[in-house]
Amino acid sequence: MQKKLIALAIAGLSSAAFAQTNVTIYGVADGTFDYIKINNALGNPSNTRVTSNGSNLGFKGTENLGNGMKAIFQFETEVNFDNNSSLGLNRDSFVGLTGGFGQLTLGTQTGPTNALGGRLDVNSGDTIMSNTAVLGKLGGAFANGGFKGQQFASGSTFDTRFKNTIQYVTPSFSGLQATAMYVANENKISTPGSKVNSSAYDLGVNYANGPVFVGATYARISERNDGFVFLPLANVLGTNQVDKEFRIGGMYDFGMATVRALYARTKMDIDGFNAKQNVWGIGGTFNVSPNGKLVAQYYKAADLNLSSGTDDKTGAKFYTIGYEHSLSKRTMLKAGYAYLKNDSAVSTNGFGGYDFGYNSVGVTGDNVKLSGFQFGMRHAF
Repeated sequence: MQKKLIALAIAGLSSAAFAQTNVTIYGVADGTFDYIKINNALGNPSNTRVTSNGSNLGFKGTENLGNGMKAIFQFETEVNFDNNSSLGLNRDSFVGLTGGFGQLTLGTQTGPTNALGGRLDVNSGDTIMSNTAVLGKLGGAFANGGFKGQQFASGSTFDTRFKNTIQYVTPSFSGLQATAMYVANENKISTPGSKVNSSAYDLGVNYANGPVFVGATYARISERNDGFVFLPLANVLGTNQVDKEFRIGGMYDFGMATVRALYARTKMDIDGFNAKQNVWGIGGTFNVSPNGKLVAQYYKAADLNLSSGTDDKTGAKFYTIGYEHSLSKRTMLKAGYAYLKNDSAVSTNGFGGYDFGYNSVGVTGDNVKLSGFQFGMRHAF
């Protein structure tokens, strides 16, 4: 009811803009107090902080065009209220059409690979306990993700929202649905000696029917440069880079509990030098009361498989456990603990190491151990 009243108030201010469109204002305010401890790093630092955990504000709307077809739009921005940062359309923001043919949209969007990882994460919101701590990072090569022309995040390249995208989602066929996204090479540079050409695509298929959910995705990113890409690991200079990721996973909902599993394989190739890594994880939730549930998961990043052969002890282990208590359908109290351990040669023989996902602390390296406790509140409107 409140959302309808707000939408009506805005419509009264700008009747011409909203006369034919049903507009909804929505968002999430998620704040936690975090205690972060770092072992085996210089000075073994620890600190406290307040984090806004992917809080956001959005506007979305539809217009009925007839014959079962609708025009749709969405503008969404992250709200980092803990540090008073500015707003911008840095989350899913797009325009498109939907109908019996499916849905076609243009803009900045979440691809199926990112969406699958989030769907199988046990936590509400982007917290220090999110599986983005190890997914797709390739030992740290893809931490601070993004490629030419794309925004950066503390997750992997494959866990960003891509700009300049066109995405098609099929209708659901008895629970089976496919998604295809293409990232345009808008930032192509044709100047001789400094040519750059980058593009990407992301494909996914999901099956959701009753308590069963299963999904698989494949993403490919290509960057070609006249210049060089330098990898400290093997003193590799490259001009052509291709990054790939395959994910498959599923979930079963028992009603009182859920179990989840996810497997990911990431590969990077730069002019013949290649690196591969497998990551797998399991997780679950258990309702301990009508309003409260336990959430826990374990993820392991295996050792890197490098063409140079230096790959031992370049993985990581990631554990989380938490509790979420719903005060209402929209308001939740939550608390949790996360522990991330880098292997003993992750920096020496790898690409730098692993950090918490979208809530990084900026410290990686051999044998570095990150632990964090957080408690706070989440409200959706």
